[in-house]
Amino acid sequence: MLARMLRVSQLLELAACLALAAWWLRGRSDPMVPIAAATAAWFLGVRFLLVCVSSLSGWMHRSIPAPEHRIGAGGVVRMVLAEWRALLAFNLVHLPWERLLLGPEPAARPASHVPVVLVHGYCANRGYFRPLLRRLQARGVGPIFAPNLPPCFTSIERCADVLGVEIERIVAGSGQSRVVLVAHSMGGLMARAYLAHRGASRVARLITIASPHHGTVLARMGWGESARQMRPGSAFLAALERAEGAAGPGVETVSFYSPHDNLVVPQVTSLLPWARNVAMPGFGHIAILDTPAIVALLMPELEAAGVVSRP
Repeated sequence: MLARMLRVSQLLELAACLALAAWWLRGRSDPMVPIAAATAAWFLGVRFLLVCVSSLSGWMHRSIPAPEHRIGAGGVVRMVLAEWRALLAFNLVHLPWERLLLGPEPAARPASHVPVVLVHGYCANRGYFRPLLRRLQARGVGPIFAPNLPPCFTSIERCADVLGVEIERIVAGSGQSRVVLVAHSMGGLMARAYLAHRGASRVARLITIASPHHGTVLARMGWGESARQMRPGSAFLAALERAEGAAGPGVETVSFYSPHDNLVVPQVTSLLPWARNVAMPGFGHIAILDTPAIVALLMPELEAAGVVSRP
């Protein structure tokens, strides 16, 4: 559903850009090249502006990073450019064309290793994980599943229910009693809601990446029930913390986060008191998935949970 909506919206965006450029450049003898250039500039420029605005908002609401996490002006520029490149890839390719790029979600078949389930976040689909999935597969990790979960305007509890159905499907088909959950962004809240209400019997390990565990102030600019639930101090977050208790859901958990996240702010919101929190300085919210660094950190966690990689 999300992929189709993105394809339609981008087709409309393209048509509007071409029409506006053609009107602006009417009367020129050879307008095709400048029309194409103006359209490309729009697609690139709007998305660069979005990254700049989100990075500025993230800085305005930032947590003060530890001295060892500071990246300097050059690091900020590199981070913004990397986030821009990642946004272009995810927004224009990975999300709208997820089925073409990844194929259908595989059936769960008997497996000798613990399956990995990738849990996407807000306004995303399984295409979000294409770079990470390819890197994990290159390291011999499998089986890997990345189900599409409900769209962003539903509640996180509803997403957690669908995640539970997917976990049961994978467990039944693979013959394994547990899975490893690797969740990005709001996916971490889905996974925690699942664990809080269904228990940890099906989960060998929870790994969250750039998750707003205590909410993010930028959720005030989102829409839908899930965005309201991600606002700091929401009733959902308070209820989730009560359900978990001080010790958490009883499963080994690690939270990878960036002290410079441009969407999950203040950045300390990614820290969980009952989890192992690992900082990844210098990464934006989207680009953190599209880097060998996250794979290098994930591999020991996956192997410790029973996910065996092949040479």
